[in-house]
Amino acid sequence: MSNDLKFRIPKVLPYLNRFGQHWRWNVQSVIAPKDALQQRVNGKVVILTGASSGIGAQVANELARAGATLALIARNQEKLDALAREIHDQGGKAYVYAGDLTDFEECDRLCKAIEHDHGRVDILINNAGRSIRRSIKFTYHRFHDYERTMQLNYLASIRMAMNVLPGMEARNEGHIINVSTVGVQANPARFSAYLGSKWALEGWTWVAANEFAHTRIRFSSLNYPLVRTPMIAPTKIYRYMPVMSVDTAVKWMLDVIITQNKRKLGIFGKGALAMYYLLPKTSESIVNFSYQAVYEQPPENYISSKVRNQTSANEEKSEHRVKAPGKKSQ
Repeated sequence: MSNDLKFRIPKVLPYLNRFGQHWRWNVQSVIAPKDALQQRVNGKVVILTGASSGIGAQVANELARAGATLALIARNQEKLDALAREIHDQGGKAYVYAGDLTDFEECDRLCKAIEHDHGRVDILINNAGRSIRRSIKFTYHRFHDYERTMQLNYLASIRMAMNVLPGMEARNEGHIINVSTVGVQANPARFSAYLGSKWALEGWTWVAANEFAHTRIRFSSLNYPLVRTPMIAPTKIYRYMPVMSVDTAVKWMLDVIITQNKRKLGIFGKGALAMYYLLPKTSESIVNFSYQAVYEQPPENYISSKVRNQTSANEEKSEHRVKAPGKKSQ
């Protein structure tokens, strides 16, 4: 690659076309959402990861009713088969591609199989994800927490996108939706592994959106708050917190498919983002106060800072006694 600086004339007309399309689809999404969804996806091939339950399963049903051809991806073959049968019984089109997305060769295999079977991919929805709730001080010896979340939430999503983007670019049309979280704006405690992976995913998504803005390929981030899905079930405190219903989460997803907006973010996320930039220390204090107020059971092998300090002090005293000179004999 040459290091010589070269310039070319940018394409400006696509910006004007995109502006008109933006308002057209946003108005339609409010006035006639079902008709708008059908116009967007009828006859289109949609890859949906994390399709076996929760948001993914309901979105699959809605898209199939609107005329889309679904390529369903998840690890659980039985659940995918049941979902595909349900869609077929209703007259829709759904095909099962079971696999583990943390295996990058599996990502490649699945994408190639789907493009071979259906000729193209029009929409990719990276819905599969993994969440871990644990304080940083309890992860000193659990680096795999970060590896596991990054593997699925970020790297697998990008691997899938890299497989379908060449075809989208050749046709100059496509839409990639990456499911993220409002935690990227609110930065709640105990989610360093999860949020780190979602920050990375959003960073890639927004750079890609900037690079392809002169084309008809769109990229969207969907910043969900807590949603009542199996992923949050193991955390007992969520049973007592206000969370979004799956039905509302599905409506958010369908709205993003229709409008192709860059981000879908609720009022809480916007408020958290404003608070973070306008009053960062205050925002930090509020989050920290809530962090201190909720007790977290330490792992069995955890050694508290108090014990570590006491052990260190004892070792220093012991070392000092060994080094201290003895009395000289008379």
